[in-house]
Amino acid sequence: MANQRETVVGVFMDDSYAQRAIQELKSAGFQANVANENTLKSIPGLSQDEAQVYLGRHNEGNKIVTVNAGNRGEDALNIMLGAGAEYMNLHAGASGGQTQTTTQTSTQNNQARDASYYRNLAANERQYGRYNAAQGRAMNADEMRIQLREEELHATKQAVQSGEVEVRKTVHEEQRQIPVDVKHEEVYVERRQVDQPIDGEITDLTDQVIRVPVYEEQVSVHKHGRVAEEVVIGKNVEQERQVATGTVRREDVEVVNSGDVAVHGDTHTHSTTTDTTQSGVKPYDTNR
Repeated sequence: MANQRETVVGVFMDDSYAQRAIQELKSAGFQANVANENTLKSIPGLSQDEAQVYLGRHNEGNKIVTVNAGNRGEDALNIMLGAGAEYMNLHAGASGGQTQTTTQTSTQNNQARDASYYRNLAANERQYGRYNAAQGRAMNADEMRIQLREEELHATKQAVQSGEVEVRKTVHEEQRQIPVDVKHEEVYVERRQVDQPIDGEITDLTDQVIRVPVYEEQVSVHKHGRVAEEVVIGKNVEQERQVATGTVRREDVEVVNSGDVAVHGDTHTHSTTTDTTQSGVKPYDTNR
């Protein structure tokens, strides 16, 4: 499947299988659609015999899904087979080597058939899904399993900022007083009576000024910085449990039978005498 313009065609028993295949194909990046009669006649590279196979299935009420797979034909094919497409292994080159147009794979070890073989297969002889090498065949219609899917909740975590704490340093001013002992000098004059004779006459009496310096201590203020306190800013991680809520869906199956029919196994079953096609469940008729 190396061609760059591969078209892959899948045949499904009813619309439920076809829609599941389309959903899975689109999830894988493919463009898939349910084909009508005109679409089947205009598929590039489709041989006349192959077209008759698909047109015959379409006329029987089967749903045909087509995918323009580019160079991913093998991927699209595996998705279709996994979703319950009819298994066909046509001869390689049946479409002229231009476009792959059938649910088959060259890697499966079973006999390739002509288109006429599949065109003439009765409904109860057809096989579905992937080829099982151990059993030498794929599943028949009675063995088809309905896959019941469900959604699960998975919680993911990411860090987001929930706020912030701002720590600021502010400057405050205040007046302080500190006691300081200072000294100052004072002058005192003391007169003392002295009676002491002087020899001779005093000849140098003149006016005289005596200066006595007086000192005092004055206070000046100087400031020195020091570290008075330390503030440590850190973060602690606290864990709490929260409940994440979401809506999930799951598929279930209900078997609806008409008339007095015994149903065995783990099923949710109820009987009705009305037409089963009105209940929303379309039973597959292997003899159609």
